[in-house]
Amino acid sequence: MNHPLKNRNFRTYLIARLFGALGSYMMEVALMWWALEATGRNDSVAWVALTMSIVSMVVSPFGGVLADRSNKVGLASAGYALGMAAPAAAAALLLAGHLSFGLVVAIVAVDNLISSFFAPAGQALGPLLLTREQYQQGTAMAQGMSKLLRMASMPLGGVLVAALGVAATLLITVSVYLVAALVVRFVEEPRVSREVAAPAPGEAAGPAGPVKNEPRASLRRRWIDPLVATVRMLFSVPLLASALFMVGLLNFILSPIGVIMAPYAKSLGSGAEGYGLLLAGITAGELLGYTVFTTFRSPRSLPFIWGGSMVMGLSIGALAWATSLWPAVVALGMSGFGAVAVGVHLDALAIKLIPRDFMGRALSVIGVLLNGLGPIGLVAAGFALKTLPFATIFNVVSGLLVVASLLWLWPPIARAVRAAEATPSEADAAGEASAADPAQL
Repeated sequence: MNHPLKNRNFRTYLIARLFGALGSYMMEVALMWWALEATGRNDSVAWVALTMSIVSMVVSPFGGVLADRSNKVGLASAGYALGMAAPAAAAALLLAGHLSFGLVVAIVAVDNLISSFFAPAGQALGPLLLTREQYQQGTAMAQGMSKLLRMASMPLGGVLVAALGVAATLLITVSVYLVAALVVRFVEEPRVSREVAAPAPGEAAGPAGPVKNEPRASLRRRWIDPLVATVRMLFSVPLLASALFMVGLLNFILSPIGVIMAPYAKSLGSGAEGYGLLLAGITAGELLGYTVFTTFRSPRSLPFIWGGSMVMGLSIGALAWATSLWPAVVALGMSGFGAVAVGVHLDALAIKLIPRDFMGRALSVIGVLLNGLGPIGLVAAGFALKTLPFATIFNVVSGLLVVASLLWLWPPIARAVRAAEATPSEADAAGEASAADPAQL
């Protein structure tokens, strides 16, 4: 079986995603820096970030419904093209001397509304271009690229702002979005059923039939019912629900890791440089994991889900016993590698279980559910740091991960994983043709 990069369709898709994400990160840096400089208030950056987060969580599920109903390539291209409006408007207002903090918040809100409505189409398109055997490597590649791009684009945005100014950086962002909109047009989308109102597995179809046959269907029928059906589908499949629980636990634990590591570095007798090394240890482990799982294909996901969870649990538990900085850095590196092993294989397993015509809204709903756990994790971390010693915090987290890893050895779950890996997924023949067609190579 060919590596995902040998599929021209998938390569083109990755290039478009790269330019789209680069534009998003560059605009984020430019506008946040302007907000900080213009207002002189540290909390101004937080308000901009909060606006982005709230709009994304509210709108993206409806974007998933649209993605399952329409041509994903066209929607992704339209999203990038419309995304040019926000940096162009901000640059024009800044050059005219009329940009204000309130306008920045409004521009960010509108931009995130547009991107959240169209982005699920791009997210759902990737799995459709791959065969089931390529899911793991394709997932690792996409996630690793996103990680590297965020690490590189933030300094790049800062350098551009320092060298050229905020307005010029925003105008460069416009051109980057334009490239993304043009490149994604060259992706050939496989044909997938778009029966958006199709019921979840085991659910009878409504008397009115599919949404696409009801041009005058109610708002609830066209937008709310598909989301309800998606949530039911996600939690009605035990294996899929187990995967979501595990990914949610990882998100809950890893989201506040930066908050915990700063005081932990001080407890080890180190300063800001030690804090940076602890975070670098996690990142190094993650990048190693993405490299390994992009390069090598795993024939079975269960050993990596179970083993990665166990490695995470044991390495975080080791932090409770570390008395100096470098053992903690090594333990965090192992934890980062384990997190990637679990995350990549769980994501690939979930993609195999999600029906193709549910892909857009399923991925967007999962994203909202998981992103919502981040703030909860931060609150829990703040409470824990205030009331508990580090040894207790790390031992509790370690115990949770070890128990969660053992759940994957429970015979019903293990059998379900093997069955999911052995059963061809819906429309896999289309993905096979896309990946194997010599014209695509």
